[in-house]
Amino acid sequence: PAGGTPGAAGSALGAGGATGAGGSAGVVPLGTDPGRVTIHRLNRAEYNNTVRDLLGTASRPADQFPPDDRGLGFDNVADVLTLSPVHLELYESAAEALVAEALAGAQRPKILTCDLVSGGDACARTVLRAFGRRAWRRPVTDAEIDGLMSSTVMLARTNGDSWEVGVTLALEAMLVSPNFLFRVELDPSPTSLAPHPLTSYEIAARLSYFLWSTMPDDALAAAADAGKLTDKAELAAQVTRMLADPKASALVDNFAGQWLYTRLVDDVQPDATLFPTFDQPLRDAMKQETSLMFRDVIFGGVPADKLLVADYTYVNDRLATHYGLAPVTGSAMQKVALDPATHRGGFLTQASFLTVTSHPATTSPVLRGKWILGQLLCQDVAPPPNAAMAQLASPPAGAQAQTLRQRLEAHHANPCAVCHVVMDPLGFGLENYDPVGQYRTMDGTLPIDASGMLPDGRTFDGPLALEQIVAKDPGFASCVAQKLYTYALGRAPQSTPGHMDPGLLARDADAFRAAGYPMAQLVTAIVTGDTFLSRRGEAP
Repeated sequence: PAGGTPGAAGSALGAGGATGAGGSAGVVPLGTDPGRVTIHRLNRAEYNNTVRDLLGTASRPADQFPPDDRGLGFDNVADVLTLSPVHLELYESAAEALVAEALAGAQRPKILTCDLVSGGDACARTVLRAFGRRAWRRPVTDAEIDGLMSSTVMLARTNGDSWEVGVTLALEAMLVSPNFLFRVELDPSPTSLAPHPLTSYEIAARLSYFLWSTMPDDALAAAADAGKLTDKAELAAQVTRMLADPKASALVDNFAGQWLYTRLVDDVQPDATLFPTFDQPLRDAMKQETSLMFRDVIFGGVPADKLLVADYTYVNDRLATHYGLAPVTGSAMQKVALDPATHRGGFLTQASFLTVTSHPATTSPVLRGKWILGQLLCQDVAPPPNAAMAQLASPPAGAQAQTLRQRLEAHHANPCAVCHVVMDPLGFGLENYDPVGQYRTMDGTLPIDASGMLPDGRTFDGPLALEQIVAKDPGFASCVAQKLYTYALGRAPQSTPGHMDPGLLARDADAFRAAGYPMAQLVTAIVTGDTFLSRRGEAP
């Protein structure tokens, strides 16, 4: 959809040029169409994690692959994960290096579980069947084993090579197969719109790549082999187990890292002349602060709205100094209590967010306001006319007679106003933070006005009051649900008639809000929802 949660009413902040999410408008009917996900190529993070868990490697071959395209804010959206000739070349070279490393090291006895010299054909088939079950995330058929044997193992033998050379070639072939490189989900009739349940193996792959960005572990694979993953109680138990596993940190790195923009902290380059103390240790601490806060939400039972209204944060000596907080000792991140006098509390006051939504030399109320609308309330705003904001980012000579806020407000009388009257007040509420997130009361020589009025008439004075408004907005729960749903399924929520998405999202968001924003509950609701467990074919 163009913007907003399908089937949900508009946020209270939705006005002007924004289209919004929000609370559900009564009971949204649950359709019968579960939708479909395009065949899903492993992205770079998923490839690295998968070969780590499959082969025990510490190498990260996918770091050399072409960057993954992003769709809907995430790099795991199947529709944009294209495949190029460069990918194919790099997949082949990676497979050769990975298999060579595995067979030369500690993984060798785990892969070659029998004696190829004495066991010959039978041993080779045993090795390939066991490896394929893990690499392809499902049992390998007899026909597939026969094909691998004839195309690699027996061909090598015919040319005078050893059984091990042939098996090595077969293992490499398995790593360049679509069955490894893609998360394959097969439709009984690809051209039929009839919904059908996923197999336990397909569910296991969806679940492991959602929570861990990697292949199923032995416990999840065993549950799939036993056919247990079609049972929603078993799925809920698996979610609880998997969220307690260290591999669930992938949700912090890959979901929160993109939703909350912490991945972008590595790319920002504040003006070194204006901000000479901005360095790599500070950059690292900024990212860690946000990551640790999200860990509390996803793993520690902290309600998701506390992302915005927390009375604590994590800092080390470097970040505490940057914030002007009481000194702490050492480079390790420490949990510290906050009160209003610190002017900190919640994600919108964290330097990671404030820096990536600023220009190198100036703040950007527009970028900050647009981020809040898009990432926390799921409201899309039309892009500005070319170069419209560049003039504001680089004020003309003599512009210091006005604050940045005053210059922006002067543009509210032009055609851009329909969007800016929604975005800008949100950004104005954060003007007390400079382009690297330090608290200030002056914009140059002029005092900052961080008060505002929203289109619905609500008023606030300062960043902490603004955070309270956003946290209580009916669109917040719906937007969190939509972001997590999009990441979990790797596709956009649909709003077409008869689709399950609107009803499921409204139901899950309302339950999430009513229960006090428990993220683990929302994860479980998505995993046990019918769109996660079923799909349909594509009409011709």
